[in-house]
Amino acid sequence: MWVLLFCLVMASCQYSLLKSVQPDPASPIHGHNQIITYSRPIYFCVLCGLILLLDTGAKARHPPTYVVYGLKLFSPRSLQSARDLLIVFLYCFPAISLLGLFPQIDTFCVYLLEQIDMLFFGGSAVSGMTSAVYSVARSAASAALLHVLCFSAVKEPWSTQHIPALFSAFCGLLVALSYHLSRQSSDPSVLLSFIHCRLLPKFLHQNLEELAADPLPKKMKGSVKDILKSDLIICSVAAVLSFAISASTVFLSLRPFLSVVLFALAGSVGFVTHYMLPQLRKHHPWMWISHPVLKNKEYQQREVRDIAHLMWFERLYVWLQCFEKYILYPAIILNALTIDAFSISNYRRLGTHWDIFLMIVAGMKLLRTSFCNPAHQFIHVSFTAIFFHFDYKDLSESFLLDFFMVSIFSIFFIFIC
Repeated sequence: MWVLLFCLVMASCQYSLLKSVQPDPASPIHGHNQIITYSRPIYFCVLCGLILLLDTGAKARHPPTYVVYGLKLFSPRSLQSARDLLIVFLYCFPAISLLGLFPQIDTFCVYLLEQIDMLFFGGSAVSGMTSAVYSVARSAASAALLHVLCFSAVKEPWSTQHIPALFSAFCGLLVALSYHLSRQSSDPSVLLSFIHCRLLPKFLHQNLEELAADPLPKKMKGSVKDILKSDLIICSVAAVLSFAISASTVFLSLRPFLSVVLFALAGSVGFVTHYMLPQLRKHHPWMWISHPVLKNKEYQQREVRDIAHLMWFERLYVWLQCFEKYILYPAIILNALTIDAFSISNYRRLGTHWDIFLMIVAGMKLLRTSFCNPAHQFIHVSFTAIFFHFDYKDLSESFLLDFFMVSIFSIFFIFIC
């Protein structure tokens, strides 16, 4: 019976290659197109490939087993359960396709790459397939470069009195790359056009003729040029400062006192910056005060005729944001990176390459998020420190990995709520 049902599922996927199916309402392109013909067969092939891969892993005699947060990963039982779940999902394939729950295959790929870049590398939203591939490739190339440098630094055991220069260089490069990537757009068209204008004179001549009719591309290229010049200066300064701080062994000498001070400072500064000051500036703070506590100079005026006066609490808000974005959170992450790297050099939990990969991905994602969207970071830091220190201390892997997982699951929690 199950073999017959599998044959029916396979026949329905093959039939879509012979006769065009109805367009999927979840995809951005409506009407007949060539891609939708191959969507269902590609889904079927991918699911069957995953089932065969999981079946091979479940039947392995001596599979590698890793324990993370008390869960055994890649154990035969977990692989077998995942395989059975995919088989049931495959048998439901015709009903799912009939209801239009599968997006077009290119839409699915764009969404998958976008989520990978956002959740694991700290990227931003994308605008299409080219943008998605560019964003993931850019983040993966940066991670690969950092992996080579970090592996050379942690392959031999450390002492608390000396940090290898390669690891300090890795910290400087990580901060500089994270800052640069956090300021770059996911759409490569403007950057590629700027590079073509610099390298190809003929393309520049054609581009100047087009700019005579439309001035917007010129302004966009000018903004890209200014961002690159600014990044060149700031990234160089950030790399040198990060190298110097990491090489000073301050993170290893003052542990765990320094971590406690940084966590408390992050919680207090974030609470004041992102909760207290915005609430005190509202028309009805906490919905029980009739007037703003922090009022602008023009609050009592019916009509403002002059330039608005910059208040002290507005200056304080900007300075606190700059402090937590460019000093506090990079210090917290560099402290966690140094402690993790010291542990990896002396003890391998998942293997050297896997430990380094997780450390680099977590550090890059947290730094990029801190630079471009620090509003919720103080909640993540406070929750991670309290939850894994008082409630589930035995399940904690390391603060860096705990912080990384909390930042991912908080997105799903906010989306569900």
